[in-house]
Amino acid sequence: MQKLANKLMSLFALVMLATGWGGRGILKSLFPNMELNWYPYVPAIFLVLGIGTIFILARNYKLENKKLVNLYMIVKLVKMFVAMIYVLGFYFIVRADLRIFGVVFAAFYAVYIASEFYIFYSIEKQIKKEA
Repeated sequence: MQKLANKLMSLFALVMLATGWGGRGILKSLFPNMELNWYPYVPAIFLVLGIGTIFILARNYKLENKKLVNLYMIVKLVKMFVAMIYVLGFYFIVRADLRIFGVVFAAFYAVYIASEFYIFYSIEKQIKKEA
């Protein structure tokens, strides 16, 4: 499972880096005068959350199904809580281009959810393979 977890972490990091650079390029072309000092923190928070999720689930994949589902739900709740704190922190501290920040954050969240689906699918497939 550790080999799969390392592969998933690497793949997830590549997806976040590609999405991050691509998103920055799109924003720079659409809004050339906009200050994007806050931008690198958006993909970074999703990268940390994703790698943390992979690490936690790969480490605890041998739990029985009910406990694994509970762990998954706790991880989802923590991620949602961290995302809300991040958005509120940005709102109260930075207060720059909130609409654009919201769109960028939502786009990264969508990419993150798609990546998370693949991660859980791969882990479940590995669990069934080992059973």
